Amino acid sequence: MGDAAATASSSQDVLDYAVVGGGPAGLQLAYFLHRQGRSYRLLEAGDDVGTFFTRYPRHRRLISNNKVHTGFDDPDKRLRWDWNSLLSDDPELVFTRYSQDYFPKADDLVRYLRDFRERHGLAVTTGARVARITRAEEPSGAGLFTLRDEAGRVWRARRVVVATGFHVPFVPPGVPGIEHAEKYTEISTDPADYAGQRVLVVGKGNSGFETAENIFQHTASTHMLSPHPVRLAWTTHHVSDLRAVYNNTLDSYQLKMQNTILDGTLESIEKLADGRLRVDFRYSHAHGQQWTLDVDRVVLCTGFRPDFSIFGEGPFPRPCARAVFRP
Repeated sequence: MGDAAATASSSQDVLDYAVVGGGPAGLQLAYFLHRQGRSYRLLEAGDDVGTFFTRYPRHRRLISNNKVHTGFDDPDKRLRWDWNSLLSDDPELVFTRYSQDYFPKADDLVRYLRDFRERHGLAVTTGARVARITRAEEPSGAGLFTLRDEAGRVWRARRVVVATGFHVPFVPPGVPGIEHAEKYTEISTDPADYAGQRVLVVGKGNSGFETAENIFQHTASTHMLSPHPVRLAWTTHHVSDLRAVYNNTLDSYQLKMQNTILDGTLESIEKLADGRLRVDFRYSHAHGQQWTLDVDRVVLCTGFRPDFSIFGEGPFPRPCARAVFRP
């Protein structure tokens, strides 16, 4: 665990690197910085690394492949089908030793990440939720970053890498009555709580279908709504699109089992006198025809966004809607 007294920098102590976020990306970078003898500190908001995966995905099954049996002995070739292991010089520290499941449990990933941090002795301060990052020119002309956490502790670094990923729940803006919807981050994961109900899931990505998969055998009907058609990973070859492990709801729709997949934009939610919710949406096709559904619950599975609120004024990169990475 992190020692606050030992890890907060003095005004003279300047790190080469400050890494914000103790997930897979932050730990992987910390490993290589550690191996190269760089001065660095990884700052993690939770009480240990891998905190995000202690809660998400909500139904605890990952969609990152874990193919244990490949037919190859070469560890580099085996990594081609191992989507969870971090790179290191320790051939024993691979995720395939933590789970035999092709779609493993999130708790196994948490256990692996914490062992990775401990086995390599990485410089991590936990319980350090960064609240502000600012940049100022030093008299020498060098630009230094100052990181301040919610407890008021300060670190200074020549370079900052934010590895927090997408972790802020996104709520569609400008939708009247959106407060009546439940968020993916807070919903019950007990399918019995949805028995006999009519449920609208807003969002047709993996979190939406993960949620629908959990409840559709118990609901009277499950509707799924988003502006665009479902993007299937086996069609797009993009790993973040809908994986086959969550396609049973889609299958039930095709077989007319009282579940529907709707392409449309949510316009409003109204709470009726009997407690039900009246949802208005506009089809993406059919010349934008408006339609109304009366349901018992609306669940928002609309994804996550990065948190840019930690940046102070300064020459920070502007976020863009879609990043394209080229070798």
